[in-house]
Amino acid sequence: MTDIYGPMPPGMTRATDFSASAYDRQAVSLLDLIRERMARGENTIRNVTFTNCRVEGPAVVLVVGACRFDGTDVGNPGGDIRSLVLLPASPSAVVGAIPIQDCEFRGCQMVGIGYTGPESFLNQILMLGPAT
Repeated sequence: MTDIYGPMPPGMTRATDFSASAYDRQAVSLLDLIRERMARGENTIRNVTFTNCRVEGPAVVLVVGACRFDGTDVGNPGGDIRSLVLLPASPSAVVGAIPIQDCEFRGCQMVGIGYTGPESFLNQILMLGPAT
C-alpha cells in the first residue's frame, strides 16, 4: 500500500481492525472506520480513542458530541487555518461528512482532514492559527 501522506513514523503500524474502540501508534483511515460501521448498520464513529495515531483522510469530519483533541495536530492548512473549516449551510443537517461522536484524540496527527460541525467547535479550530 502506498502511503499518500508520506512514510509512517518509526514504530507506527497501519490499522487493520476497523471495529476497535482504541488505536495506539497506528495509521487509521477514517474512511475505513466509517465503512466498517456502516456495514454494521451504524452511521457514526462513536466512543473511539486514538493515541499517538496518524488519522487519515481524505475526509471531512462532522464533530458532534463531546469529542476531545488533546495535543493533536489538526492538519497542515498551508498557512491558512480557514482551509480546514467548512461551514455548514443548513442548520439541521450535513450530508457527505463522516460523523464522529464522543471520540478522543491524544497526541495525534490529522492528515487530509477537514472539519465541520457546531459553530463553537469550528471557532476553536480557527483560533489555532492565524488567517493569512
